[in-house]
Amino acid sequence: MKVRTDMIRLAKELHTWVGITSGILLFICFFAGGLSMFQHDLSRWASPPSQNLAMIQPNQYNELVSKVQADYPETLKSFQLNLNSKEFHQAPIQWKAPEKKGQDDHDFDTHQNAMLATLNADGTLNVEQENLSKLGWLIEQLHETAGIPGMLGHHALGVYVMGIVAVLYFLAIMTGLIVLLPTLVKDYFAIRKGKNKKRFWLDAHNVVGITSLPFHILISVSVIVFAFHDLFYDAMGTLVSKNKPLFERPAAVKIVDPAPKLDVEKVLQRIGEQAQGYQISSISFNNLDKPAKASARASVYSPDQMLRGESFDVMMFNPYQTQAYNTNNLNTHSSAMDKVIRSMFSLHFGNYGGNITRWLYVILGIGGAFLFYSGNILWIESRLKRQKNPNLAPPQQRKDVRFIAALTVGSCIGCVGAITGGMLFGKWSFVIQPNLNSMNQVLMYSYYTIFVFAVIYAFVRGAATALPHLLLMTAILLFLLPLTSIIALLIPNIGLWASHGSLWWIDLIAILFALAFLRFYQQARTRQQHAELGSIWSNVKIEP
Repeated sequence: MKVRTDMIRLAKELHTWVGITSGILLFICFFAGGLSMFQHDLSRWASPPSQNLAMIQPNQYNELVSKVQADYPETLKSFQLNLNSKEFHQAPIQWKAPEKKGQDDHDFDTHQNAMLATLNADGTLNVEQENLSKLGWLIEQLHETAGIPGMLGHHALGVYVMGIVAVLYFLAIMTGLIVLLPTLVKDYFAIRKGKNKKRFWLDAHNVVGITSLPFHILISVSVIVFAFHDLFYDAMGTLVSKNKPLFERPAAVKIVDPAPKLDVEKVLQRIGEQAQGYQISSISFNNLDKPAKASARASVYSPDQMLRGESFDVMMFNPYQTQAYNTNNLNTHSSAMDKVIRSMFSLHFGNYGGNITRWLYVILGIGGAFLFYSGNILWIESRLKRQKNPNLAPPQQRKDVRFIAALTVGSCIGCVGAITGGMLFGKWSFVIQPNLNSMNQVLMYSYYTIFVFAVIYAFVRGAATALPHLLLMTAILLFLLPLTSIIALLIPNIGLWASHGSLWWIDLIAILFALAFLRFYQQARTRQQHAELGSIWSNVKIEP
């Protein structure tokens, strides 16, 4: 396909600069996003098995609720039931402790003040305070915000930043496509190795980018919508509905009995009858002490449907009502326009098609991280100064090239190492401090400590020295994850625990990643040793 030379030149300039300004943040979001496809499995892997309370039979929920409400008055207002939820897997029922009742639902509760309860085999009540890992939730927040701290209104500052980055990301996709169009057929699957590292990185970058092009277009557009949907709704309200509400609230439900009794098992039965094909994951009850204002939010799951939430559809109703529950939020009962909106959410989350789709999104997420990393490396390789005459002094590399090289190596490799380190130190924290109040503080501080260390180290030592060191550090941390499970099996009394149930695959994936990073380390060492004097990848310092 022929494209005008001036258009290709302009597209190449735009692609280069929007890519280099957003590539590192996108690397973090895509790598964490790939892992977040199994965020709940990661949280269970990082939680001591002894702290997960036993589930109960469906016909025991009324008994459990009655006993909890008799001993804990705060549950007369609100609580959550967990039936088959990957997210709320810890116990059949949980609720906020009184001192944390005013906390914003968007806050991250590192202090773990939720209460968990179940019934023992003899029917007695078993209550514990939550101290379980939210590793998956932290990775998901990293995916949404790129680790940028702070709040702006009711949303994380990083969400808005990534919304702006997504605009640049979409522009980079379109301009990159324009640049590649003239040679698309000839160069699509051509990955040429050799002394010209720039050619290798360009070929690899193009193959990954074109192969996953529809996925990247979808992700960029949906992130923009997620980040700025409040602004879109406000604009629509001003322009279309003249500041009137866009969505009419449903009519209030009339409760005949002034003092109704909550029948959880009947609620479960009615949901099953009206949401056929779905399985109930969890139900949150609120305002139970005010029957007219009481509400229930049931999360239901079906692998055969496009889901609005991360892994669920939602039914909203008053648990005391005798009328049929509202099923308009379910994909099976939604309008054509709602199906379009729902498909955007579902395609972004990858919550359809079960684990096959999730593993595909893991591959696409990690592939996307490589795309942005390779884009930065390509920018660096394109601006390296090389001295072809051996009789002349080695070249001095530009400061901006050295800066981007250090920032890329420190941030990208540091992100992988920091996530791995958080997973490792979270488990070992129970050995160091058996009475630890919250392992999530360890997870969070471990991530930021390792990440900041990696970035500083890359700038102090330079990209050439830091790259193999950080790759080796990450490989060692990855190897230590399965080694920790082996130690837990051999020495079960020190506070560690091995991967339990079907979660052994996390240790297996850690081994595969460790072997890959060990290979990357060997390649980085080889290039460092053979890099020409004055190259940015040579660890021999050249004084100005």
